Amino acid sequence: MKQKILLVGASTGGPSQIKELLSSIKSLSSTIIIAQHMREEILNFFIKDIKETSAFKVQSTPLTTTFDTPSIIICANSCKVEKNSYGYKFSKDTSNQMFTPDINKLFSSFVDFTDELNISALIMTGIGRDGVDGAVKLKTKGVKIYAQDELSSPVFGMPKAAIESGIVDDVKSLNELKNYFKEL
Repeated sequence: MKQKILLVGASTGGPSQIKELLSSIKSLSSTIIIAQHMREEILNFFIKDIKETSAFKVQSTPLTTTFDTPSIIICANSCKVEKNSYGYKFSKDTSNQMFTPDINKLFSSFVDFTDELNISALIMTGIGRDGVDGAVKLKTKGVKIYAQDELSSPVFGMPKAAIESGIVDDVKSLNELKNYFKEL
C-alpha cells in the first residue's frame, strides 16, 4: 500500500489556521508536509510551537525519511524532495526562489513520486499564487487538489488563484477541512 502524503501550502494568515487544522487531527496515518511562508528565524518559533502542541511526531527540514512512520514535516527555508538510497531527502534549494519556503518548489518536487506515493495537496490562505504552478503539475499526475474557501481564508489570494486555474477538486472551509482531515 502506498504511503499517504498531504502537502500543505499557506502564506498570510496561515500559522493559526495550520495550527487549528493540525489540532483537529485525532489519528495520523499520513505524513503532512507543510510549507508556510515565513522568514527562517521566525519559522523556528512556529516549528517549536507545533512540536509543543502536537500529539504527533513533528520534524523540520532538511531531513531524509521513508515516510513509513506518519509525521508532520515543516519545511524550513526551502523544501525540495529527491529520492536517494536512504529514502526521500528534503534538501535546501534557494535557487530561483520567490518565497520562503517556496510552495511551488515543494509541490513540483513531488511530481516524480506520484506513482509510488498517495499524494494530496491543499492550498490555504495567502497572498498571490504560490503553489498553483506546482499543483497544476501534480494535477496532471492525478493528484487530488483541495483549496480553502474564501469565507474562512484571512487572505484569499492563493486559494482563489488555484480555484480559478481549474485544478481544484474540492473547496472547503477551515471547519470542513478540520472535519475532513480529522482521521488523516
